[in-house]
Amino acid sequence: MTESLMQSATELANTLAEENRALGSLELARAVTLLDAKLRATSAFIAAQAREASNPDELRTRRQLIQDAAVRLRDLAADNKRLLEHAIRVQGRVIGSIVEALPKVTSGVQRYGASGAMAASRVRPIALAARV
Repeated sequence: MTESLMQSATELANTLAEENRALGSLELARAVTLLDAKLRATSAFIAAQAREASNPDELRTRRQLIQDAAVRLRDLAADNKRLLEHAIRVQGRVIGSIVEALPKVTSGVQRYGASGAMAASRVRPIALAARV
C-alpha cells in the first residue's frame, strides 16, 4: 500500500473514531465540528484509492494491510452510523420535551397563527420525527 493510501486511511479512521467518541458521549456540537475534517479525509482516501488502482501489482503485494485498513474503516463507519442514529433519536426526545413544556410556560400568552395574525384558538406546537 502506498504511503498516501495508508496515510489517508489512517486519517479517515482517526477522524471517524474522534467523531464516534463525540457522538457516544452525545457531544453533538463537537461532532458537528468534525464534519469538514471527515469530508476532507474521505476525499483524500478516495483519491488515494484511485491512484492505487492504477497499480494493481502493488495492491496484491500488500493485500493484508489493505484488508486490515478496510476492516477498521468498515467497523468505524458502522459505529458512526449507529451513533448518529442514536444522537438523532436523543435530539428528537429533547425537542419533544421542550415542545411539551411550552404550553405550561406560555399559558395565557397570545399566539400568532399561520397568516401572521393573532390566533383565535389555542394551537399546540408539535414535533415531527421521520426515519429515512
